[in-house]
Amino acid sequence: MSVDLSLPIELTSISPKLAAYPKGNKPRLIDNGLLHYEASLAGFAERYGRGETSHTIHVWWARRPHSAMRALIFASLCKDTSSKSDDILKNLPIKNPMTISSARLLLKSQYSKNHPRVLDMFGGGGTIAAEAANLGAHAYSMDANEMSVFIQKCNLVYSQESNNIDISAILRSAGTRVLTQLSRETDPLFPLRKKNLQGYEADCVYGYFWTYAIKCPSCKYKMFLIKRPWLSKKKGKNLAFKIENGENEQGIAIQKALDDYKINGVFSGRNGKIECPKCKTITSNINIKKCSDEVIGLVRPAKKSGKEFLAPQKNAFPSLKIIEALESATLKELGVKLPDSELPRWSGIVNPSIYGIDTHADFLNARQRAVLLLLVKALREEYDRLKVSQTEDLARYVIGLLSSLIDQLVDWNCRLSMWIPQNEQVGRAFCGPGVSMLWDYIETDPILNGPSNLWSKLDRIISGSASLIKYPHKPTVQKAYAQELPFPDEFFDAVVTDPPYYDNIYYNVLSDFFYSWKRLLLRHIEPTLFDSASTDSSRELVASKFRSKTADQAHIDYCKQLTLALCEAGRVMKKDAVFSFVYSHSSLRGWEAIVLAFRESSFRITSVQPLSIERKARPRAISSDAVNTCITFVSRKSTISKIAVPINSICSQLRAHALSIVPQLLAVNWNDKDTALAVFAQGVALLANGHKVTGVTDDIAALKTIEGVVQEIIPCFRVQDRGSL
Repeated sequence: MSVDLSLPIELTSISPKLAAYPKGNKPRLIDNGLLHYEASLAGFAERYGRGETSHTIHVWWARRPHSAMRALIFASLCKDTSSKSDDILKNLPIKNPMTISSARLLLKSQYSKNHPRVLDMFGGGGTIAAEAANLGAHAYSMDANEMSVFIQKCNLVYSQESNNIDISAILRSAGTRVLTQLSRETDPLFPLRKKNLQGYEADCVYGYFWTYAIKCPSCKYKMFLIKRPWLSKKKGKNLAFKIENGENEQGIAIQKALDDYKINGVFSGRNGKIECPKCKTITSNINIKKCSDEVIGLVRPAKKSGKEFLAPQKNAFPSLKIIEALESATLKELGVKLPDSELPRWSGIVNPSIYGIDTHADFLNARQRAVLLLLVKALREEYDRLKVSQTEDLARYVIGLLSSLIDQLVDWNCRLSMWIPQNEQVGRAFCGPGVSMLWDYIETDPILNGPSNLWSKLDRIISGSASLIKYPHKPTVQKAYAQELPFPDEFFDAVVTDPPYYDNIYYNVLSDFFYSWKRLLLRHIEPTLFDSASTDSSRELVASKFRSKTADQAHIDYCKQLTLALCEAGRVMKKDAVFSFVYSHSSLRGWEAIVLAFRESSFRITSVQPLSIERKARPRAISSDAVNTCITFVSRKSTISKIAVPINSICSQLRAHALSIVPQLLAVNWNDKDTALAVFAQGVALLANGHKVTGVTDDIAALKTIEGVVQEIIPCFRVQDRGSL
C-alpha cells in the first residue's frame, strides 16, 4: 500500500480539554488529539484491500480498520506527547515494520520492565487486541459471544502456536484437498456440470435463480412470489424476469426491460398479502413451507466475456430423493443432526421467521444444505488427516481458518442471498443490522468459477493468513462478560474498546446463522466453546424491545448493563490508566445511554476524539460524503464527586469548543454531517461529566438543546428521536 505523505502538517491538532486530569494522571498522546493522525491517514477502506488484514478470513460485523485502531491504541498508551511521538502516530497507518518497531520501543521505554497491558472488553472480530499485540503490549480480549471468541482464538492464539511453518503452503494444500473432495462428492447434486479432462467445462451453468410458487386456496391457480425481477442493469443490457399469466398457472420469461420496469407481481401492498391474478382471492400469512421452491432462470459465462442468462432446464435440479439420501448418509457419518435452533420472531429485524423459516436449517434449500454438510465432512476429515501428518495444534489452526469456507456458503449461498443486477454478482445475506426475507434468491455452484465461489474464498483465506504475524507476546482471549470482568483490580494500563452501539447490530442473531453450522465441525475441535446449540445472548449488550418486552425497558436494560460494564472497566484499570471508548449512534436514546452510564461510573471524560474509520483517500482529496466517523471518549478514573451543571454553562462551553473543532475538521475536508457529530459528542461528554443537568426537564431535553447548539453552526445536523428497535 503506497501512501502520499507530502502534505505538510504544521500543527498538531488541538483537542478541547473537558475535565481536569485526576491527581497522579499525566497527559498521554491521545490528549493532543487524533487529527494529526487523520490528516495523514493512509487508509483507503481496508475492505477493498482483500488479503491485507484478517478481516478477509472470517465473517464478523462492524469491524474497525486496523490502521485506525493501531493509532488509537498507540495514542492511548503513549506517555510522551512530543513531536517525536506525533511523527510516529502520523505514520502508523502505513503498516511499515520500521514505524511499528519504533512505536514498540517507545512504549517499552515508558513502561519500565513491564510491557503495558491493554484490555478490549468487547472483542468482536479482534482488531483491537491484534493491534495492541502488534505494538508490543500484553493484549487481553474477551467477548460473551462464542463465535467472536473462536475467531479471536484462531487469529490471535492458534496463530502463535504454529511455530515457524509456512502456513500459506499448508493452507493451500489442505484447502485444495477439501475442495477437490467437495467437488467430487457434490457431482450428483449438480446435473448441469459438464466435465472434461481438466475438470469442468468453462461454460458450465454456475448460478440458479429461485423463487417460491404457491397455489391459490380458492381456485388452485399456481402463482410466483417473485419481487426482485432484475437480472442485469449493466449498460445496454437491462434484462429482467417477466410474469406471464396463463390459464391455470403463471409462467416466467426473461426479457429486455426499460429502466423503470416493475414486475406485475402478486403481492398486495407491503403487508405480506398476495392476490390471485385469476380469481382475486387475497391470501395472508404466507408460509414458505406451503410453497415450492422453483428454478426460474440460470446464469453461465458468456462466450466472450460477462454472463449469459438462460431459461431453466428440466435437469437443473436433481430429484429430492437423491438429495435426501445424500443428506441422511452424511449426517449419519458425521454423527450429527441438522441445526434445530430457532430464529427469533422479531418482526422488522428477523423477518424470515415470520414466513416459515423457523430454524437454522430452514434458511437453506435442500441442495444448499447437502453441500454444506459435505463441506463440513471434508473439513473434519482434513482435520483428522492433519493431526496425523502435522500436529494437533497446527490442525486446529488450519481448520480454524478453513472453517470460514462455511461462512462463504452460509452468507453467499442460501435462501436469503440476493442477486445484485448492477454488477451481476451475489450479495451477502447477513450484512446486518437485521435479516430480511427474500422471495427470490440466487444459488451458486460453489466449486465452479462463478460468483462467490469457494476457490476464490480459499485464495482470500490464504492471503489474509499472511497478516497473522507473530507477536512479541501471545494475546489472551477468553469468553467472559463485560459486566463481570475476570481480572484483578488495577491490572490494566489502558482499556480500549468498541462496544455494541445500542441497537445498531444484533450480533448474536446474525452470528447464530454461522455458529449453528460451524458447530457441526468445530465442536469436534473446541468442544467447550461449541457445546450449546446457539450463542450466548443472556448478557449481550444491545437494546432490544423484543428481549426486554418494550422499547422503554430495552433502553433501561441497556443503560444498566453498560453502566455495569463501565464500572468494571474502572475497577480493573490502574489509577493512571486511560479508558478509550469508541461509540456512535443516530438516536437521542443511544446517546443518552452514554450520558447515564458514564455519569454513574468513576470516569471523567477528559476529551472527545472524532475518529475516521473508513477512508478511500486522503482527507484533503475527499468529496463531501466520504467520511465515516465514530467517536472516542477518552476518560480517567476520578474520586472527586460529580456536581450538577447548568445547561446554559454546557451550551457556552460547547460553542467555545466548536470554534476550535469545526475549522480543524473542515480544513481536512470532513463533511458537515460528521463534523457536526464531532461537536455534538463534546456536548454529550459535558453532560456525562455532571451529576445531573439543571435548567432542563431531563437528559433527552438536554441532548435536544445540544443538538440545537450544533445546528446553529451546521444546520443540516439531526439526531433521531426514537425508541430502540
